[in-house]
Amino acid sequence: MVDDLRLRMLDDLLAAERNFRDLAERKVRALTGVLTELAYRLAGEKLEQMRQLDPSAPSSWKPEEWRSFFLSISLTSQGEGWGKANGSGQAAEIAALQAKIAALERELARVRERGYEVPPVERVAQVNPLLVSAGEGRLAGFTLPKIPKAWEHRWQVRAEMSKADAELHLKRRGMVLKCLAEGLSVQVEIGRYVGDATGAQYRSGAIRRVFEALEESGLIVRQTLTLQVTGSLPTRLAVARLSEEGKRFCRALGWPVVESDWERLIRLHEGEKQEGHTLAVLLFASAARLRGWTVEVLPEVNGNARPDLVITRGEQRLYVEVETGTRLHEGNAKWRMNAELNGGRVALVARNVEERGVLVADCRHAAEHGHATDVETLIAGRLVAVSEGDPLWAEEW
Repeated sequence: MVDDLRLRMLDDLLAAERNFRDLAERKVRALTGVLTELAYRLAGEKLEQMRQLDPSAPSSWKPEEWRSFFLSISLTSQGEGWGKANGSGQAAEIAALQAKIAALERELARVRERGYEVPPVERVAQVNPLLVSAGEGRLAGFTLPKIPKAWEHRWQVRAEMSKADAELHLKRRGMVLKCLAEGLSVQVEIGRYVGDATGAQYRSGAIRRVFEALEESGLIVRQTLTLQVTGSLPTRLAVARLSEEGKRFCRALGWPVVESDWERLIRLHEGEKQEGHTLAVLLFASAARLRGWTVEVLPEVNGNARPDLVITRGEQRLYVEVETGTRLHEGNAKWRMNAELNGGRVALVARNVEERGVLVADCRHAAEHGHATDVETLIAGRLVAVSEGDPLWAEEW
C-alpha cells in the first residue's frame, strides 16, 4: 500500500512537471504568435521577404532579432496599413503599439531565460484548481438511471474500491456516456464537464480511469488524433465515441443517441484519412462550446459551399472553414463562398499563427470583414482555462 502511494505521488509529480513544461512551451508559442501577428500587420511584405531567406523565421527568432526587426520598421511612413500617419489619434495608436511590442519582447525574453523550471510541489494545486464549483455546468443535476440486469456485467468496479468511491466512479461513467450520447467527442472537454459536476480535475487519475473502464467494457471506442501544428512534436487530441454496444446500452437507459461530431466527420469528410483536419475541427468545436457557442459540424447548406462548422450564439451565426492543408484555392473561391454564407464576412481556422497570417491576407481580397484563429492559439489558451464569454477569435478585421 505504501509503495503504491509512493508510485502515485511520483506519477503526480511527473505529471506536474510535464504540465509546467507544456505551459512554458505554450506561453512561448503564444507570445511568438502575437509578435508574428504584429509583424505581419506592420510589415507583412518585408517579413515574407525575410522568410524567403530564412524559412524558420520568425518562429526561431530570439528577442534581439525581434527588437531589430521592429526597430527597422518606420511606423510613421506613408505606406499602407497601421503605419500610415493620420493625425494625433494615429500617433497615439502607434505609441501604444510600440509599448505593447516592448512589453511582449520583455515577457518573451523572461520566459525563454527562465526555461522549464518545475515549481515547488505546493504550487501544483494553484496551477490546476478545481474547475468551477461542483454541481454547476452541463451535467448539473445528473442522476444515473438504474442499470438493467442484462447490462450489469459491463458495469463492474474494482474490488478494492470503497462503496463511496465505487458509486462516484460509476456516476462518472454514466456522465461520460451521456456526453457521448449527446454527440460530444473530445475527451478533455468531456472530462471538464464531469470534473465540473463532481469536483475532479480534468486530467486526474479518477477521470482517466473512467474512460479506461468504459473502453475495457466495450462501451466506447477511443483514439488519439495527431496534427503537426508547429515544431517537431505533433499535437495530440484524445477522442472517443460510443461503440455499437455502447449505443444500445445508452438507449436501454432511456437516453437518445445522436451521431457524434467525430462520427460525422468520418462519414462525410474522410475523417479517418484526414486525421489532422479532423483534430482541428473537433478542437475548434470544443473551444467554441466552452465559450458559450452552439456548434454543428458539417452543416448542410444550399449551393457549392461545404463549411466545416456553423457556430451560433444569440443572434450571431457564423459558418467556419478549417484549413490545415494547402492555401491554394482558385480565385479564392473557398473564401468567397464562405463570405457569401456569412453575409460578407469570412470565418477561418488555420493550423498555426504563421499560416493564419497568410490565409488572412488571402481572405482580405475576398471579404472586407472576417474572423480568424488557429490551432496553435487555441492550444495555448487551454480548453480547461476558458469560460463562457471569452473571445473565440485571435483576430478580426
